Formats: sequence, structure tokens, C-alpha cells
Amino acid sequence: MDLPEPYYQTEDCSQTIYCGDNREILPLIDPILINLVIIDPPYLITRGGSGLKGDFQYLQKIRNAELDMGTDFSWLNEFSNWFCFCSRRQLIDAISMAQIANWMLLVWYKTNPVPLINNTYLPDCEYIVHKYSVGRLFGGFQDKSRLFVSSIGGKSKFDHPTIKPLALIEKLLILGSQSEEIILDPCLRSGTTLVACQRLKRKGIGIEIREEYCEIAKKRLMERTLRK
Repeated sequence: MDLPEPYYQTEDCSQTIYCGDNREILPLIDPILINLVIIDPPYLITRGGSGLKGDFQYLQKIRNAELDMGTDFSWLNEFSNWFCFCSRRQLIDAISMAQIANWMLLVWYKTNPVPLINNTYLPDCEYIVHKYSVGRLFGGFQDKSRLFVSSIGGKSKFDHPTIKPLALIEKLLILGSQSEEIILDPCLRSGTTLVACQRLKRKGIGIEIREEYCEIAKKRLMERTLRK
């Protein structure tokens, strides 16, 4: 069975968006062709009281987009090199998938987290598990810190509640890939991975089930193309 027609592809064919369920599209992609996977899957978020002050609309937006249901990590076994964002409640599952090879835990530390109440910790860290095969850790001395520090960035002009900093995704690309290699993002969301691929001369494949997010990613790629 062949891959479906792309939702969007750049003129040079370096960046491709597929609109559909990654559970249906991933089996059609040969893992051998993929040099690196970057995935920011739905986090596993408690549906009870959040303990967050003034964040109810934000959490509702996440739930409306079905970004709080968790994910099955087992399909990552098909790929040799990947970065996987995850919540604290998913860390054990993600690390267990990585421990069959070289792996490392990275942290995005947010300098402006949402304030908390109800006697719990600040949500100032997000975790990234990196699995990599021998010889597949790149970048220089300055790139290899396990800690990435930045602000959340305030309200994004892109209508997506969990957008990641472009500089963070670029750091992951530098650590895990080289120029002209093929990067797969099976949960594309607003398209940050493909924008980073464009900037760093990687070939990107993104899969996103929600058409409104595919459209955001398409517009971001088109805007960058027009600025060249």
C-alpha cells in the first residue's frame, strides 16, 4: 500500500506534510529510510483538579485537542534514533524503550512556568528521552548540555497550546542528525520540526491528524519559503 497524497510539500520536496492518523501512515514508511524521529506525543495529564491558578482555559484547549490522552510508545522500537518528549508520568515507559541502546534524558527548563497552588511542584521542566545508536551523537561541545533553558514565550501567534521553542528543536536536530538526512515527526502539531528542518537543511516528514494544525504548519513553511 502506497503513502497517501501529501497535504502539502515544499517546491523542492524537502518538507512533506501528511494529514491523517499516524497509526495508519507510519506502517507505510520504511524505518530504514528515517535517520531521526522527533516526537512530541500527547502527554498523560490527570483529568482531575490541576492545581493550576488561572490555567483552566489552557487545559481545556489541550483537552479539546486530545493532547492529554497519553500514547503507546511501543512503535518507537522500529526506529534506531529518536527524541521523545514526555510527561513525568510517561518517563518510565519512554526510558524503558530507550535502554536497549545508548540513551540520555534531557530537560527543557522553563524560566516562566505557570504558578501552582495545592502544595505541588512548579511545572517548570519538560523531559526529552534521546535514544541513539553508536556514532549517532553529533554537535559540538556547546550543543551537548542536557539542559535547555528558555521561557515558554507567552501566547504564540500559532494557534496551538503546546508549541515547542524553535531553538530547542534545532538543538535536537543538531545532536541527532546531519545535513540532508531524513527526519520524521509523527505528531507534527504546528510544524516546528519541519521549520527547523528547513532552516538546518534536513529533509522532513510530518504527520498530523488535525487538518487545522496541518494548515498552520503549511503556512509556516510557506512564509519561510517566501522570505528566502
